[in-house]
Amino acid sequence: MKILIITIHADPTIPPGAREGGGTHLYINELINMLIYRKAEALIITRKASPGNETFTYGDVKIRRMRLGPEATWDKNNFDDREGELLHMIQDIVADERFQPDLIHSVYWHSGRAAAALSDKWKKPFIHSVISAGMRKKITGYPVSEQRLATERLIFGSAKIIIAVSVQEKDDLINYYQVSSSKVKVIGRAVDQLFLASLYDDDGTLLPLTEPRIQGNHE
Repeated sequence: MKILIITIHADPTIPPGAREGGGTHLYINELINMLIYRKAEALIITRKASPGNETFTYGDVKIRRMRLGPEATWDKNNFDDREGELLHMIQDIVADERFQPDLIHSVYWHSGRAAAALSDKWKKPFIHSVISAGMRKKITGYPVSEQRLATERLIFGSAKIIIAVSVQEKDDLINYYQVSSSKVKVIGRAVDQLFLASLYDDDGTLLPLTEPRIQGNHE
């Protein structure tokens, strides 16, 4: 299976904690690592958010970074009114790579908008990772455009599967967007074993990382 991943705002070459690098960047990197491990064929398209190469290849996984805006931090809102431009750039890269996806995976609503359009054009299914839903932001007082909310409804209605990061996010999709419960898959973030272990011995001494640690209850 060939997978096209669209992650417009989160350039996976930016490490989490550096500049705009955050949880979404970590999520994409984990996804890439999984694809490499499974020897899956995938094309990841993102915005070039730093200097350096436009293309990175890891086995059958290739990252293509589009030149759009500065090679630096750029507010996600800059993508709001660039739907046509982004769609054109994505299609050009796919054509240049002669890549014929069997599945499209989009991350965040700007990418989902493109995925929904390409899914309809190519007659290929797409799945969507929410990351954050506009309605959740709106009810907490954050200004959210009607454009975003309308686009999210389209994405959530068109996607074959929606990936949520928490039960609350799944509930939001069901309650505020009328998405079927069976369509939403909750995939939580893994916790490193380091954080499930004792940091100190009985005398209060910090344990070296090289020593075995008492594992917490994982049930």
